[in-house]
Amino acid sequence: MKNGAKNDEGSCVKCGTCNTVCPVYLVTGNEIHTPRGKQHLKSGIEKGEVSSHYADIFSKCLLCGACLEACPRNLDTPQLIITVRSQLPGLSGLSFLKYVSRKALVHPSLLSGLTRIGTAANLLLGGWLPQDSGLRLRLQGFEQEAFKLPARGYIEKLKAELPEDKERQESEANSGMSFFTGCLANHLQPEIAESTQLLVAKTTGCKADVPLEQTCCGMAALAAGRIDEARDLARKNIMAFEANDFPILTSCSSCYFQLKSYHELFDDDPEWRERAVRFAERLQEFSTFFLEKFSEKNETLLPADTGPGKKVLYHDPCHLRFKLHITRAPRELINLLPGIELQELPDGPRCCGQGGLFQLAHPDLARQVQDMLMADYAKLSTQTVLTACSGCLLQWQLGLAAEDNGGKAEHLAIFIARLLQ
Repeated sequence: MKNGAKNDEGSCVKCGTCNTVCPVYLVTGNEIHTPRGKQHLKSGIEKGEVSSHYADIFSKCLLCGACLEACPRNLDTPQLIITVRSQLPGLSGLSFLKYVSRKALVHPSLLSGLTRIGTAANLLLGGWLPQDSGLRLRLQGFEQEAFKLPARGYIEKLKAELPEDKERQESEANSGMSFFTGCLANHLQPEIAESTQLLVAKTTGCKADVPLEQTCCGMAALAAGRIDEARDLARKNIMAFEANDFPILTSCSSCYFQLKSYHELFDDDPEWRERAVRFAERLQEFSTFFLEKFSEKNETLLPADTGPGKKVLYHDPCHLRFKLHITRAPRELINLLPGIELQELPDGPRCCGQGGLFQLAHPDLARQVQDMLMADYAKLSTQTVLTACSGCLLQWQLGLAAEDNGGKAEHLAIFIARLLQ
């Protein structure tokens, strides 16, 4: 929650500022889909005047945070959405997650997608992914060409290659850095984790320690209103990283935001709130961390300029852009790279339409949000999109695969690591 954010009774003055920035409203034009509209429904929820129709209304939110950023009264509508989703079982007898699942299972494009990608169906339904991984829901509907399944996940591979306990303890003690992988880099695209480790080694001279007990950050659970589950995942991750006091690097922007916000899950538990605060103080955002490191050592680390510039677009994840205001560091990091020309969208950054479970519940609407972004992207002379958010990366990869125009979306870590090799 942004500092000073609130959802007090009567706080919304219906000015409509939020309407101008809400990606969903910009597509549908329906007042009920605006943050203002959802704030208006809050009074009905508090009075118990709720039907199953509310599940549909409150599912149509990307939780991007644009409304909170724009609101002159600092209303935290994203937090209101999460709260309402958590209350839906008691209010309407239908949990938000069950609602989303039902929507997915009756959507023709998602059903056909799962039929065509037997490997992905096995991945999701057969248990290859852990039950608590947010990827289990996010991956439904992806075409086979959009992703390839690794033989095993990053942490699973580390476990198989574990040295003797004493050697591992000595290695951990000398690393000076810990690494939170996130679900995408751990389970689906381990090359992100491997590239991040390469960059850590190049810039610090050590390999980051990877606590094997870490799990999903919990953002998907929280977005579904499963607050208790998100709280349990937070406890597991905090404990997993308490073996030392090293800085904690993560290569996913959404994970970084969620980890940074853990203390908000423990407002009624002072002990865990304090542990969450200490945990958050150690977190390092990917682009900010490596900008500092490369700025210190760019002459010895970066390759020489190899000729005509390669043009790239950096995609701003909403969690960094609106909620943490980290937009400068990734661009400055890219601008340090010789021979790389950074381009910008003509109308500025846009939401990609992924929104975690939003893409699953409303794939057509998510695609319409993405279409606005893709239209701007088509005006550029680049085919390379870089980002550091797992959800945004998946959405871009899906969109570019559908366009079939040679465009490629890649994690910033992989792109930079390739230049250094």
